[in-house]
This record gives sequence, structure tokens and C-alpha cells, in this order.
Amino acid sequence: MIKKVIAVIISLVLAIAVSFNAFSLENNALDSVKSAVEGVLAYKSADLNASSTTEFLDRLSKNAGDFSSDWYYIALSRYGVNCESEKSITALKDAVEDFYNEGLASVKVTDLQRVALALLACNQDITNVNSRNLLADATYNRPAFRPLDAQGVNSLSYALILLDTKNYSIPKGKTITREKLVSDIMDKELENGGYALFGKGLDVDITAIVLQALAPYKNRSKVKESINRCLNLLSKRQDESGAYKSFSNQITAESTAQVVMAVTALGINPLTDSRFIKNGKTLLDGLNEFKLSGGGYCHMQGYEVNNIATYQSFCALVSVYRFLSGGSAFFDFSDKQNDNTQSVDKAVKKTVKKHSAGKKSPEPKTNKSKNNSVIKNIYNSKLENKTVKTKRNNSKTEKTKKISDKKNKITNKKTESEIVVINESQPIKKSEKKHTPEGTPLYIDSIILIIGYVIVFAVKSGGKE
Repeated sequence: MIKKVIAVIISLVLAIAVSFNAFSLENNALDSVKSAVEGVLAYKSADLNASSTTEFLDRLSKNAGDFSSDWYYIALSRYGVNCESEKSITALKDAVEDFYNEGLASVKVTDLQRVALALLACNQDITNVNSRNLLADATYNRPAFRPLDAQGVNSLSYALILLDTKNYSIPKGKTITREKLVSDIMDKELENGGYALFGKGLDVDITAIVLQALAPYKNRSKVKESINRCLNLLSKRQDESGAYKSFSNQITAESTAQVVMAVTALGINPLTDSRFIKNGKTLLDGLNEFKLSGGGYCHMQGYEVNNIATYQSFCALVSVYRFLSGGSAFFDFSDKQNDNTQSVDKAVKKTVKKHSAGKKSPEPKTNKSKNNSVIKNIYNSKLENKTVKTKRNNSKTEKTKKISDKKNKITNKKTESEIVVINESQPIKKSEKKHTPEGTPLYIDSIILIIGYVIVFAVKSGGKE
């Protein structure tokens, strides 16, 4: 009898464990998300060797106009940090000038859209940047230089996102309108639902980005139908760990982060919505699979910290923070968010005390496989420029040479259903140790404790079956 009781109790405990998720069992989900956000800032401040938020922003300015810095400005602003650093604003405006000097016909429109978002994060007027209307040239004026959809549904999505950040109006007579953008985006939906940058296979990252763009229009009947199809597909694609697989058929931080941003933009709680809980694991549990001890994130499990994985995870965490704290969507710049400058500054100062002066996180090295190819992050080709953008005229030759050298060493592989590209800003390095998520989930400790009590009870009872 005792054995049967023990079996029943253990079964119940395990069932309860599966029905809950580790992330939501924390005492306060919002505090947990906040801690993860500031963990990223701790990693990045150590990397920049910054001792204050002001210094952090100033040192980001060295790469202003490039995705490696711009997304930090955007996420920091959405987290409630004043990003109006004089050095940062000057550097971002200089980067815009470089784009115009290069010629807008040869510049990727997603670069213009990203730097415009970064300037917005620094509270700047993007309709007048060095007397240029960056908003217009990144959206409704783009056809004057090159088709807006030259980068597929990706550039259309970010054009719509940029226009909706502050509900900007479009002058009459323009061929690019909100209605056309929504229509053109939906025309690119795949036959079986979802979206892709190229080919006919559903791409998780791109589908999630489209959902972020269409979120403000979710009450329109046709848009709602498309969104629901996408959500159903994404729900089916979620891994048992709570994470998402990329083109490489491996779960990645970037794919997971984009889905997190998509669901929060649509007003879906990533911690409780049953469509995005697999095997008791939520989207945030999935993202946590890639968190490393220093606060940064890896691209895939078993790899070192990766720049793109880290800033995309940072954006995702901030989007969840805004959702849980009652703020607007990540790309909605129309509202005011809570001021977190002091807590960020405190986190940065703590990091400086923890790390020795001048010491940076180790720079990842390229991990070559037997066929001399490298599995890289597809998102670099979708959202970012393949080459590291030059920031000043006197550094263009040197940077071009470095990029050329890297291209000569690594082979890019492309197929219809997948794109293997080089993350030239930060290659991936294989860890000496296999990565495991930080800490032991709270529910595991509880289960162990309960099972222990059951066993002690059984032994003391000494009964027979």
C-alpha cells in the first residue's frame, strides 16, 4: 500500500512540475526580467569597460550607425534610459551623413531604418537630420533611389514599424502609404502561411518581424487572419525547450528573441499563453537556454557569447519588461516609460567593481568545421548589413580591407530554403565547456524536497504492499 501511495504522490508532483514553468515560478516575474535585462548591461559594460551609464553611451558611439551599437540605444531607450548623449547623437548624425555621401541607391534601406530608430531613441527629430528627412528617405521616398522592397518583406516591415513609432503622417501623393505597405507585406505571405526572406519555406525570424509590423493593424479582418495563421505555425514550430530553431535546424537565441518580441507586440503574455508553452517551458525559458554566466547570450547552445544573439535577446527582454509593467509595445515611441536610469547605472558600476580595470570579455574566434565552413547567424543578412559599415571617411579603406580578408577565408553557402552567411562583426567560438542554463529552476528544488519527504515517510512507516 505504501508503495502505491508513493507512486501516486510522485506522479502528482511530476505532473505539477510539468504544468508550471521555471521562469514564472520566480517570486516576481517582472523582477526576474529586470534582472536579466541588467545582466546584459553588466556584460556589455564590462565589454566596453564603462563605469557609468553616460560612459556606456559614449563608448557605444564609437560604432554608432552600425547594428552592434544601434540596437543598444534602441533597447536602452525603451527600457527607460535617457540616451541623449552628445557624443552618441553626433556620431549617429555623422553615420547618417556617411550613408548619404555613399549614395542612398547603394545603401541598404534597413541600415537607414535602424539608424533612424537609434536617433529616435536619442530623442532626435528624424525628419531633420543634418537638414535631411531621414524618415522620408527610409520609407515613402525610398522609390526615388531604389525599390523599397529590394530587401523583401524585411524592409517593408521595418518601413511600417518606423512610420508607426510616432504615428508619422505621409504626404499626399506618395505611392508608398500605410495601406500599400500592409497590402504589400501580406501579398508576400507563403501559400501555407508565414513569411520568408527568400524561397518558400517558413522563416521563423522573418515571420516574427512581420508580426511586429502588422501588430498595430491586428483588428483588421484580413490582417487578423494572417496573424492567426502565423501564430498557429509558430506555436507548432516551438521546441520542447521553449525555444525556436533557425535555418540550421538548431535552436537559437535570435529566432526565440524575435518570437518573444512578436507576441508581446500583439499583446500576448509570453509567460502564460498556452500556445507558447511546450513541455511546461515558456518562451522566456527558451530564451534562458542561451544565457551565459556573464550576462551575455550565445547564438546556439555550446557556443561563446555572441554580439547579435545578445542584443536581440536584450531587445526581447525589454519588450517583455514593457509588457509586464503596462508599457506600450517595444516600437511604440509615443508613450513615456518608467525611468530606469538609476538601476542601470548601479548595475554598470557593480560590473566595474567585479571586473578588473581594462579587462574585456574574450573576443570570440571563428570556429571552423571539417569542411571549412562556419554556421552563422542568418539574422545578420536579414536585418543587418553584411559588411561592417564605415563611420568615418578616413577609416573606410582599412575596414574594407578587413572585411575582404574575412570573405576570402570563409565560404558563404546559399540554398533556396536557407542562407548561411558570415557574421563579420563577431564570429562564433566553440566553448571549451558545454553551456547549460544558469542556476537550477526553482521547481526542481521543490520536487526534490517533496520526494525526499515521501521517501523518509515510507522508510519510517516500514509497511508492506
